[in-house]
Amino acid sequence: MKYIRILLATISFVGLALLFVDLSGVLAPYFAFLGKWQLVPAILSGSAITIVLLLLLTFLLGRVYCSVLCPLGILQDGISRLASLDIMSEEGGRKRRKKRFTYARGNTLLRALALALFVVALLGGIPLLFGLLEPYSAFGRIMGTLFAPIWGVGNNVLADVAQRMDSFAFAPVPIWQKGFAALIGAVATLAVIAVLAWRNGRTWCNTICPVGAALGLVGRYAVLRPRIDSAQCVSCGQCEAVCKASCMSAKEKRVDASRCVACFNCLKVCRHDALHFMPSGKKSHTPAPKEPVKQPNMARRAALTGLVSGVASGVVTLAAAPLKAAGRDPDAPVPALTRKEITARNVPILPPGAAGLHFFESRCTGCQLCVSACPNQVLRTLDTGKGMLQPTLSFEHGYCRVNCVACSAVCPTGAIRPITPAEKASTQIGRAYVRPERCIVTTDKVKCTVCSRNCPPGAITLVGEGELKMPVVDNERCTGCGACEYLCPSRPLAAIYLEGNREHRKI
Repeated sequence: MKYIRILLATISFVGLALLFVDLSGVLAPYFAFLGKWQLVPAILSGSAITIVLLLLLTFLLGRVYCSVLCPLGILQDGISRLASLDIMSEEGGRKRRKKRFTYARGNTLLRALALALFVVALLGGIPLLFGLLEPYSAFGRIMGTLFAPIWGVGNNVLADVAQRMDSFAFAPVPIWQKGFAALIGAVATLAVIAVLAWRNGRTWCNTICPVGAALGLVGRYAVLRPRIDSAQCVSCGQCEAVCKASCMSAKEKRVDASRCVACFNCLKVCRHDALHFMPSGKKSHTPAPKEPVKQPNMARRAALTGLVSGVASGVVTLAAAPLKAAGRDPDAPVPALTRKEITARNVPILPPGAAGLHFFESRCTGCQLCVSACPNQVLRTLDTGKGMLQPTLSFEHGYCRVNCVACSAVCPTGAIRPITPAEKASTQIGRAYVRPERCIVTTDKVKCTVCSRNCPPGAITLVGEGELKMPVVDNERCTGCGACEYLCPSRPLAAIYLEGNREHRKI
């Protein structure tokens, strides 16, 4: 059972991680369903079937959700696994610490306060607070802001290598910081989780996580859960030493089912057949004879280690070569360009499919899945205000193309409702405004028709005498796609900019 749990957890973790770090957007449609199987997104999206199935799974098997489906829980297991490895022994093999974990009584008050705080923030419309506490969203920010750029760098190195070999198997992707508040939140969350998991395993899950607290209320009555046979148990403490939830007491011969995450580690180490995963009242089976422990083949381990080291060295050398070859002549002239600054908006521009500001803020947990999935590089997270960590449209790197509905296809909470390209084309998410004093027609006295020629709905016309004409926006036709702001040559701020609509409307 332990190895089945590890296999399913690995598939779930890898799928969710790729969902956030793959900047190409190719994998998002295949793994998006994993995000919709998370408990809080299912509650916010109103998916009754998913909620019932998850609660039923918890009632039957305990908090197996935390070990198999929750990516933040699996991440903690990985960190704890690294911490459980000792330094190399004299024989050259690794050993586990004899006393990795110890039983600790659960802090029921702290768990109840964390759950109550989360519920109040969710019902009271405080998106920053419930977004920070929600485990799936915390994992999304860690992957999207910290590991996605690393993935992008690796992809671009491979693209450069492939291009030099006359192959276009890999396409380069843009890499830029999509929100500093999200970056700070991701770093802080990862640091806290890493320290707690390294020292005490599942401390975060059993003290702070509101999902763990909620599922613990159901898990304490689970039909199948680890039970200690008092007649067989000798209180050796082996089960307690591997219990990452610190919920198993060898001395008292009891298991706190509300904290048990059904990892099955304890069943594997019990040498007296005193632990069983079974319903209450069922008799223990007769102990089966133990097979002798096989000694590890150290020669084979050494050979595999050498092989892996050689392959890794070759990969590093291959990746470094194109980087050296890609160097530019420092004496070559490079034209000076002024970077376009982010436009400050009174109302943020919400993704198409978000009905309005109040609806969106009450459902979005700031997981950044839509930001990672956006192929147009137009979504980033807010750094200030009530909607901090939630996505908004920003047009420094692209604009929202009319045929793209990627963000609405992957949103697990229903904050961005699924829409078709036709529905998107007839929805106004914002309006464009002109600042004549910034336009190069005014500042440089040159002819410019960029905004009018490239407006997808044709909402911009040029008026005036002669060649130096100024743009005028028909706000009854403008959809808020941002093409005009993105393409405007005015620097450092665009002469034509957008303001979001508090309520999206049909045009």
